[in-house]
Amino acid sequence: MPHSTARPTSSDEVRRAFLAFFEQRGHRAVPSSSLVPHNDPTVLLTTAGVQQFIPFMLGKEPPPCPRLVSVQKCFRTTDIDEVGNPRTLTFFEMLGNFSVGEYFKAEAIAWAWDFSIRVMQFPPERVYITVHPTDEEAVRLWLAQGVPQERISAQEDNWWGPPGVEGPCGPDSELYFDRGPALGCGRPTCAPGCSCDRFLEFWNLVFTEFYQDRAGTRTPLPRKNIDTGMGLERLAALAQDVPTVYETDLFRPIMDGVARLVGKEYGRDPKVDFSLRVIADHGRAMTFLVADGVLPGNAERPYICRRVIRRAVRYGRLLGIQGPFLRQVVDLVVARMRAHYPALETQHRAIVSVVEAEERQFSQTLESGTARLERFIQEALGRGERCLSGELLFRLYDSYGFPLELSEEVLRERGMEAEREGFQRAMEEARRVSRGEALFRAGKRIARLEPGVPPTEFLGYQTTEAAGNVLAIAREDEPVLEASADQEAQLVLERTPFYAEGGGQVGDQGSLVGPEGVFQVEDTQRDEAGHIVHLGRVRQGVLRVGQEVQAQVDRIRRDDTMRHHTITHILHRALREVLGEGAAQRGSLVSPDVARFDFNYPAPLAGEQLEQVTRLINERVLENLPVTWRIVDLDEARKLGADMFFGEKYGERVRVVQVGNYSKELCGGTHASRSGDIGMALILRQESAGAGLRRLYVVAGRRALEASEARGRALAEVAEALGTSVEVVPDRVRTLLDELKRARREAARAAVAGGQIERALAAARSVNGVQVVASQVEAPSEQALREMVDTVRARVQRGVVALGTVLEGKPVIVIGITRDLAARPLDAGKLVKQVAALTGGGGGGRPDMARGGGTNPARLGDALERVYGLVEAALAQ
Repeated sequence: MPHSTARPTSSDEVRRAFLAFFEQRGHRAVPSSSLVPHNDPTVLLTTAGVQQFIPFMLGKEPPPCPRLVSVQKCFRTTDIDEVGNPRTLTFFEMLGNFSVGEYFKAEAIAWAWDFSIRVMQFPPERVYITVHPTDEEAVRLWLAQGVPQERISAQEDNWWGPPGVEGPCGPDSELYFDRGPALGCGRPTCAPGCSCDRFLEFWNLVFTEFYQDRAGTRTPLPRKNIDTGMGLERLAALAQDVPTVYETDLFRPIMDGVARLVGKEYGRDPKVDFSLRVIADHGRAMTFLVADGVLPGNAERPYICRRVIRRAVRYGRLLGIQGPFLRQVVDLVVARMRAHYPALETQHRAIVSVVEAEERQFSQTLESGTARLERFIQEALGRGERCLSGELLFRLYDSYGFPLELSEEVLRERGMEAEREGFQRAMEEARRVSRGEALFRAGKRIARLEPGVPPTEFLGYQTTEAAGNVLAIAREDEPVLEASADQEAQLVLERTPFYAEGGGQVGDQGSLVGPEGVFQVEDTQRDEAGHIVHLGRVRQGVLRVGQEVQAQVDRIRRDDTMRHHTITHILHRALREVLGEGAAQRGSLVSPDVARFDFNYPAPLAGEQLEQVTRLINERVLENLPVTWRIVDLDEARKLGADMFFGEKYGERVRVVQVGNYSKELCGGTHASRSGDIGMALILRQESAGAGLRRLYVVAGRRALEASEARGRALAEVAEALGTSVEVVPDRVRTLLDELKRARREAARAAVAGGQIERALAAARSVNGVQVVASQVEAPSEQALREMVDTVRARVQRGVVALGTVLEGKPVIVIGITRDLAARPLDAGKLVKQVAALTGGGGGGRPDMARGGGTNPARLGDALERVYGLVEAALAQ
């Protein structure tokens, strides 16, 4: 067949050609979904193009079009430690065409052949096919395309699914490209599927036509689906006729940019090439993970992000890079990929901020951790051992933050092994101790109960008042038969409406009224055996084991708590709408006074984003949506599309709470009956909850009304103080701030005119080639002091500026460091903390600018004099 157009060569051309080919055949192009799978807690990250379309293929949602095509961001974690080898990637892009119950094998095979031969212009004789041994239909269809029988082979592993213990499945057919005998193993049996580099699989066509149940029985699906996947990187390597994906235009700009940083060139030294491949792959991985809300941490998805960042740092050190460099790597990735993923451009600064913070944190421990590991290795080799103990490896992890995987990689390079089981034992012991300490610190120790006390029946979803027999009483951690007036105790009933603390929701309060006394419930907890334990004090009389009591939950407190719990569900969905699916919940506290909600996000929310979220949650409140729940099997909850989170431990039966058609989550807490019962909701404030985590405080119902009234009163007081109306307060405040800025600038200029800055500069000392200015000055405000530091720093060029003054009887110190010295080797935040300590205080801030203060102005001069010695010590490290 003649070729009517030029063959796509660049990766961008290949991408466009693939999408255009299938759009011309009635497919709708769908944007890539997030690397964080939506409503699929069974996988860490998106691993295939079909994942976002599974709800369509299972009939849970109608597809926007029965024919779909996409270029999907994917991430596979199984071979992170192998990245650097030419055949291994973590992040990649998958081209795919999909049919939801419309076309099937005939069209999928014909179009795959047509695209490969006519569009990509691969020589037909170099394309080989594999099929499943049972799929005679696929063989006939390939023969009909002109593929000779000798280039079609059957392989048992040409079968896809089911993805879990049951689900859709079917045979698949793979296309291989013969790259020539020079890349082969030379064996006469060499063929597609061989482990050598001769035959490269580039396209997999999955024919989903069966449903396999738990017993392994397969039945035909009522609607057959097509799911294909082809790695863009592999296709680009074939189009550009290069040995590996790393030589394509997707990777070379990144590797060449890193090589320039160290004055090296790719292709000259195998060890250098390995490090460049690691940094290029992991640079792409970290950039896209952070962009999709996956931030460095110690578990599951966050740990994947941490691993790739830290592994990249290590290989940067092996290349000879001593300072921070990942910012430049992220810049290279964004420059290469932003045309197809504009979000990288808009989130560029936030991505860099997260990556640099993790790089700084790890860089501080990498050198010391590596040195300690080397010492352990030498000691083990001296004893004739080839396996390093798990206890030592855990010590590295616990003390230096040195990941086990990195230790294993170093050990492999030295021909040694790691005792992984010993590491896991040490880790579990540390967790056990930590859990015990946490319970002790919380002061909520649950008393021992006599054996045989049955679990408590919980009635709190239906009522807040119920009768129940007292099964057990404990005082001072010991079982007793009764508790008397003013005694603290813990009571267990056979049935109770009291909600035990869990899922972020606080425990109920209320009272237990018996025939002889009243018990005030101050908290409710659940022990490991399933008992709901009422903690509190006997208010009057006596309560005894075996008595029937009336359990009465504080209804007003419960209602306030329920409003806050329901609003967190609505808030969670609203945040993901506004910020993307990566903004997943990472913790919460639901109390009667406020709801606190932690979630993944790399930067503070802008005012516009907060307004948008607030509007969304209150719109759902006004819609008065029904709030319903049901207990279902975990698999059924998955099919319902309920939000669940990777790493959470769910039982076989789970409770699904649904707010209209807006929110659907697994949750054991108590909730309002309708969203309208919430009344109103108000986001009070946001703050950081750790690296890459944000925290919102939200109030609902009565608390929201109180907060709104308090804000209104405060605004009215401000208006009165300014002598204006509430409506023009913002304009008036802006005017006053402008006037204040002018006054501060004038004060700074006055300081210059008064010669303070010149005197400070004249007293500068050179410390190991660094100019250090440390002087006490007169300044009208801390802001004026900061501006003076900025002025001196601009004139120093390369140095440290520490100025101090006394404001309202207290010493204030501001330290500025030129950018070439900030963070490494000098850090203004650490420096000011040490200096201010001499004045009886402390401080902190950024590496290039920080402030501190104290209580003893008489020591200010001594504190500033200390700056010279501290700088000298830091430079000598």
